[in-house]
Amino acid sequence: MQYLLNAREMKQIDKNTIEVFGVPSLVLMERAALRVVEMIKKEAADAKRTLVVCGTGNNGGDGMAVARMLYLEGNEVEVWLIGNPEKCSEETKKQYDILKAYGIPVVEQKEGFCEQFCVQEPDSEQAQIQTQMQTQIQAQTAYTLIIDALFGIGLSRNVEGIHREAIEEMNRLEGTKIAIDIPSGIHADSGAVMGNCFYADHTVTFAYNKTGLWLYPGADAAGQIHIADIGITKESFLEKEPQMLMPQAEDLTRLPKRKADSNKGTYGKVLVIAGSEEISGAAYFSAKAAYLSGCGLVKVFTHEKNRTMLTTRLPEAIPVTYDGKKNLKESLIAAVQWADVLVLGPGLGRSDTARQIVKLTIQTAAVPIIVDADALNLLSEELEILKGPHTDLIVTPHLGEMSRLVDMPIEYIKKNILMTAQDFSREYNVICVLKDARTITSIPYGKTYVNTSGNHGMATAGSGDVLTGIIAGFLAGGLTPEEAAVFGVYVHGLSGDAMVEKTGYYSLMAEDILDGIKEVLK
Repeated sequence: MQYLLNAREMKQIDKNTIEVFGVPSLVLMERAALRVVEMIKKEAADAKRTLVVCGTGNNGGDGMAVARMLYLEGNEVEVWLIGNPEKCSEETKKQYDILKAYGIPVVEQKEGFCEQFCVQEPDSEQAQIQTQMQTQIQAQTAYTLIIDALFGIGLSRNVEGIHREAIEEMNRLEGTKIAIDIPSGIHADSGAVMGNCFYADHTVTFAYNKTGLWLYPGADAAGQIHIADIGITKESFLEKEPQMLMPQAEDLTRLPKRKADSNKGTYGKVLVIAGSEEISGAAYFSAKAAYLSGCGLVKVFTHEKNRTMLTTRLPEAIPVTYDGKKNLKESLIAAVQWADVLVLGPGLGRSDTARQIVKLTIQTAAVPIIVDADALNLLSEELEILKGPHTDLIVTPHLGEMSRLVDMPIEYIKKNILMTAQDFSREYNVICVLKDARTITSIPYGKTYVNTSGNHGMATAGSGDVLTGIIAGFLAGGLTPEEAAVFGVYVHGLSGDAMVEKTGYYSLMAEDILDGIKEVLK
């Protein structure tokens, strides 16, 4: 697992490194600059004319140190200081003095920044002349590398004035673009664009990853992310580890090992309560995904009309069917008592029968339940059910389902996806898997996980049903509910990534994701 730090956590461990372990701030700044220069040599070795745009905080100091190192290696460097030099932090003032001592040109930009660079609307002879002049200036002063050191992780309000103008100008310029620590204008915690932001080809972030680099839209602005070791280690956590994590490929070694001396009972029994008179595919996708994820035996509790489909497409699954309400309660309770893990909701519909199935399952089950799709939609009408005692629940809403659960607009949830998942998880004491381009898994009063596997081709019917099956298979195989949710989401994304090169993004389907599970786990 890789740590994801918010701004407060990063500032604290930076402070701990300086105050507790005695590493001077300027030493950390120099190390940071060295790491940026090393990355430039790998990713932009041909860049010979560099513009470094600096703010007055320590991020600007990092940029000035980078400028000096590039200058001393023969790179033609120009530095823009955006803001009042008298307001520079102590470390940045020192770096500024060093630049001046070396004779490195620094252009101070205080007011009317864009008057030198911005073109007027092309509706006058004066504007045409200005356009021609700007073209000539750009030809003479074309930069091959633009380095953003304007704001660091501490930005908490929208970018305005000359700072906004500076970002707009950096985005207009051609050349390789590199952000120091985080693209200016991106909120370090949420990934939100604070009015305007720099769009980088590469971001060099220090010590640990920052949450805002991986959440959208921040992820779009960050480009390729490089984590630079500058000497801030886990010791600086002072035993207060960050609560946000990001799964990595090496974490899959934690999946349970198959035993030579075993049978189908060794790997658990999953009951998939899914499908309806009108919908049959969801039950199939969840059931097959559970088998592909290692489960030993799967039953499917579904409408009688789905029997033929299931026995034809997935003969390994055992159908337990109902028709109308006759004997529904007795057969459902018997099936629930048989299982080690339950999947509840895919394709279930919103009929009175479906409502009865959801209530009865949650109120009587003594094993973990993955709650998805129509079960979530039905629960949104009677959320008090979740406030009563219940077994381990993993809820897996997409944004629309979460909108109904919390009665908030989708756009609000999307912008506050971390907080929404965490709040719901704590309020109802459930593991919340909130699905989006970056799926968030929140453990009640525990850790939060940000998933970065997967791709936009997976935005297709049946994909979520496959996810529920993967989580169920991992649960049945012996993982804890937390592990099953986190690794289920990660493997689901990897499965889509494994297949997209064969199918392309447009043609990726849920059936392909099932095949991808085999590729990932084989």
